Amino acid sequence: MTPLILVFAGVFQTAPAEPVRAELCLAHVNVMIAEAVRETGRVAGPSWFIRDWWEERTPASGEAGTLTPEQRAALERTLAERRTQDRARHDSELGSCVDEAIGAGAVPGMARVSPG
Repeated sequence: MTPLILVFAGVFQTAPAEPVRAELCLAHVNVMIAEAVRETGRVAGPSWFIRDWWEERTPASGEAGTLTPEQRAALERTLAERRTQDRARHDSELGSCVDEAIGAGAVPGMARVSPG
């Protein structure tokens, strides 16, 4: 009976409890884009640059921390739930993901210039 339990555990596996930062940020940005499309039918251009920037930083297939498409979808669903449960934490995570990407130059013309 134990092997059957292990099979079910593998089938129903969802996103890891602590995804790597790039996976978490990519999920946040994907949810932000999906919500913008649903609400307005449009998405601001910088959103696509930020999404692509985080997508480039996710682990390559087979590397530690890589999520399957199913795990990514599950993570995106949990973000909506987390926003309902703790809006401040959700907004802080999303904001830090967006700020990090912009600060690193993900959006042409929006990179922060350090005083110098």
